Amino acid sequence: MHGSGSPAYYIVEGDAWIEAVGSQVRLTAGDLVMFRRWDAHILSSSPKEPCKTIMKVVAHTGVTPWMPRDLLERPTELSWGGAGRPTRILSMCFRLEQPERSPLLLGLPAMIHIRADDARMQRWLQPVLEFIREETQAQQAGYAMVSSRLADLLFMQIIRAQLLSRPDEVTGWLKGLSDPAIGRTLAAIGEDPGRRWRVDDLAKVAGVSRSNFAKLFSAKMGVSPLEHLTRHRMQIAAERLSQGAMVKTLAGELGYATSYAFAKAFKRQHGQSPGHFGRQRR
Repeated sequence: MHGSGSPAYYIVEGDAWIEAVGSQVRLTAGDLVMFRRWDAHILSSSPKEPCKTIMKVVAHTGVTPWMPRDLLERPTELSWGGAGRPTRILSMCFRLEQPERSPLLLGLPAMIHIRADDARMQRWLQPVLEFIREETQAQQAGYAMVSSRLADLLFMQIIRAQLLSRPDEVTGWLKGLSDPAIGRTLAAIGEDPGRRWRVDDLAKVAGVSRSNFAKLFSAKMGVSPLEHLTRHRMQIAAERLSQGAMVKTLAGELGYATSYAFAKAFKRQHGQSPGHFGRQRR
């Protein structure tokens, strides 16, 4: 399978095999797997069975084909197979703006696997997924809005599960959140990105010395404090430009003395001027 977004699969009944990122993993009922991005992967009933493309399955089922970016107003049920033991899978796809630059996605492993036998995770995972499954089957009015909100909740819970159960597998922004001192710094930058932050100021927020703070931040985040600040500002700028904000306004709001300084920082991060970026997305 290939496309865009972060695909996820929940095994409702039966079992399946998923092949991706150089490994094969067996999935059983209650398991959930999510990919950081849509890397090529194969979902099958057996690692030895020949696979069909998703478009062939769509054609076989007889439903109207859709494009990866289409928002479906109601769920689509696909089926394939014979008289063997049935497997039912709830398939989802999460989308973030500019996923290639999202610190949330970049800090995740290529594939997250939450197992059915992880009791701590199942306490929240099972009810949310069951509710989504019921909405999928009912296909009542308002499905698109309800499923979108549930998807937001599910996505954040999957991230939380990864942080709680396998903190050693996350990097960057997510790893920083697991450290109280760095977490306070990230929160302060998030609340006031336009402040003229200095490393000394951020060290005070973290509650550690300047030298120790700089080392700790770089070790956890993989970048210096001021580099993170710039990246965060440029992510905000990209979103605001897409909504029609003016370059001069953004420069002042994000702590730049001149539009030129802001434009230079933006081009360094995004590879194009803020004016051109905004026009492309409006």
